Amino acid sequence: MPMTSRERVFAAIDHRPTDRMPADFGADAGVAKAVMARLGVADNDAMLEALHIDFRAIPAPYGQPDTGPDAEGYIRNMWGLLRRPTDPGDGKPQVICPFNEDTTVDEVHAHRWPDAGVLDFSAVRASCNRDHDRYVTVGAPWSPFFHEVGWLIGQENLFIWMVTRPDLVHAIIGHFVDYEIEATRRFFEAAAGGVDIAYVGNDFGSQRGLVFSPAMWQEFYRQPLKRYFDIAHDFGCRVMQHSCGAVRELIPSWIEDGVDMLDPVQVLADGMGLEGLVRDFGDRITFHGGLDTQQLMPYGTTADVRATVRRYRDLTRDRGGYVLTGSQSFIEDIPVDNILAAYDENVRYA
Repeated sequence: MPMTSRERVFAAIDHRPTDRMPADFGADAGVAKAVMARLGVADNDAMLEALHIDFRAIPAPYGQPDTGPDAEGYIRNMWGLLRRPTDPGDGKPQVICPFNEDTTVDEVHAHRWPDAGVLDFSAVRASCNRDHDRYVTVGAPWSPFFHEVGWLIGQENLFIWMVTRPDLVHAIIGHFVDYEIEATRRFFEAAAGGVDIAYVGNDFGSQRGLVFSPAMWQEFYRQPLKRYFDIAHDFGCRVMQHSCGAVRELIPSWIEDGVDMLDPVQVLADGMGLEGLVRDFGDRITFHGGLDTQQLMPYGTTADVRATVRRYRDLTRDRGGYVLTGSQSFIEDIPVDNILAAYDENVRYA
C-alpha cells in the first residue's frame, strides 16, 4: 500500500523499509523552469507534485540589509565588513575588515554585532500550514558560519589565525553562532512545530578530503555546530547537516552529536561512494543525495541514470536510510531527460 510522503520520509530516517525511496529536488532556477516546461506545468508546486517529491522547504531568511554608503562611500554589511562598490581613486582600500591579527578578544566582543531580535519570521507559520500536513517540511537559518567568518576576515586569514590566533578565531566564531542560534530559536518559535527537519549548511570537504585537519575541525567547529543540532532537537526537529566533499571522517562525530541526515553525498569525492557509506554508517544516519552531478547526470545516458536509481533502491530497500536527490543542485549542464528519468525510475522501480 502506498505511503504518504510523511510516512515514507520518517520510515527512511528511522531505517525501516519504504514503498519507494523518498525523493527531494534542488535545481537552479533555469533548470527548474526547463523541467516545468517539459512537464507542461505552470509552477514550482506542480513540478514537485509531478516528480513525486516528498519534501517542502520553509524559507528562513536571517540576513540584514547593508547600511550606507558613508561619507567615504563605504557600505557596511551586517557583520561589519566595509566595501566600496566603486573606486573613487583616492588610494583607500576597497574593502576594510573590522579585524586583523593584532585585534584583541575584547575588541571582538566590543564590535557592533547584528541583533537577531529585529528579524521578522511572521510569515513562517503560514508556510508551514500550507505544506506540513502532506509533506515533510525542511528549514532553518542556513548558518554557514565557517564560510561567513572566512568572508569577513578572508579565507586565508582564517586558516592562518586558526594557528596563530586561535583565541581570536574562537571569539569571532562565537559571535556568529550566537546570532544564528538566536535567529534559529526565533524561527522555530514562529514555526510552532510546523518544521520537521532543520537544515544546517557548511562545506568542510574538498574532492579529496577535509579542507583542514580533523583536529582543527574538532577544535573550532564541532562544538559550535552542535549548538545548532541541540536547538533543533529542543524544538522536536530532526537535523540535516549539509557538507559537500569528502567528509567521511566527520560522519562518526556527526552521528554522535545528533545528526539524522547527511546532505548532499558527493559520491565521487574520496570515500563518499554510497555503497561504502551505507555499509559502514547506514544503520545510524540517513543519506540525502547521491545522484552524481559531476559525471552521471551531465554526461550519462538516461539508461545510466535509471540503472543508478535501481542500484540505490536495491541497496536501501530493506533498511531505509536514503533519500534520492542530486549530489549537488541540478545545473544547466544536466539534460532535462536525465532529471526526469531519475524521478520516473524511482516511482517505477518501487
